[in-house]
Amino acid sequence: MLNLKNRIKKRTEKTRSWFTKNEKYLIIGFFTTGLIVDNLTLTRIDQVFDNLVILSYLLLAVLSIILINYIKAKEIQDKYSYFSKFEKYIPLVTQFAFGGLFSAYIIFYTKSASWTTSWIFLLIIFGIFIGNEKFRKQYKEIDFQINILFIALFSFMIFFIPVVLKQIGVWIFVLSGFLSLLLIWGLIKFISSFILEISQKRKEKITIHIIGVFVLFNLMYFLNIIPPVPLSIKEIGVYRNIEKSINGDYLLEDVEVPWYSFGNNFLNISQGPVYIYSSVFAPTDLKTEIIYEWSLYDNQKNRWVSYNKVEYPIEGGREDGYRGYVYANNLIAGEWRVDVKTKSNLVIGRIKFEIKVK
Repeated sequence: MLNLKNRIKKRTEKTRSWFTKNEKYLIIGFFTTGLIVDNLTLTRIDQVFDNLVILSYLLLAVLSIILINYIKAKEIQDKYSYFSKFEKYIPLVTQFAFGGLFSAYIIFYTKSASWTTSWIFLLIIFGIFIGNEKFRKQYKEIDFQINILFIALFSFMIFFIPVVLKQIGVWIFVLSGFLSLLLIWGLIKFISSFILEISQKRKEKITIHIIGVFVLFNLMYFLNIIPPVPLSIKEIGVYRNIEKSINGDYLLEDVEVPWYSFGNNFLNISQGPVYIYSSVFAPTDLKTEIIYEWSLYDNQKNRWVSYNKVEYPIEGGREDGYRGYVYANNLIAGEWRVDVKTKSNLVIGRIKFEIKVK
């Protein structure tokens, strides 16, 4: 029996020693695994499986946060607590969960984003994802845990609530924010009441950070910086002529958009008819309206001036998106752009071009 205990002790010490030596590589491994798994498994924002994967990451993050604080509480009560053996390992689980969450958000939000309008929000998501590798020590602190979890939770609710309710708009976003606040408040209350007493000073710090994130997300939404998830642009282009065939396909003539354009002003077009074609993905059964807004750049005022708006309804569910087009004749020479937008003024996609005099 004594020999068995000694062998277990030696094996435990070897495991700890190996973990310490390879900790850096383990972190990178967990980080990379989350990204690979998400890229292989996540395909559509409205799929039950995809949302279950994200929900499992959120649940794993919550459970690991509870466990970290449970271990901390046990250590306070008993310096030589049995649970202290797991102290080093749990933050890795937290790190894996958040790595998986933010890699999923990168996949879904970049699909919905127009970089010209949403780059600030995308940089925040990318920054948290890339910085996740260095956050292991911070994941031991309750205030950092709660702050990152709230960002992850709010980012999820922004597209999950529209998918569930089959609606988008301002009130849906507001509802997403308040549900996120309610859930994070419930977690803080649970940890403070049943796991580990959170000091008043730390509670105030957590509250300030959460309110700051909440206000920032709302500012970004109303300034049209947050991508219009769950809508996303599947295709957008400039054409000379578009006709619809008998079988419902669109015949596109004279494709003007090079692969490297990314919606930027690389297109020089001679005067004549201009057709803008787009395909917009929306979740199954979601019905809404989109707007094509034509704008001309005014060199004297140094700003874009709205020239015309065309609105029509779309219905979600088609894998390749809801297809449609608008056109204009006799556009004057100058720099033009066409925004495909929601009724809340969020930009789904954008294409720029310049009309040259023949």
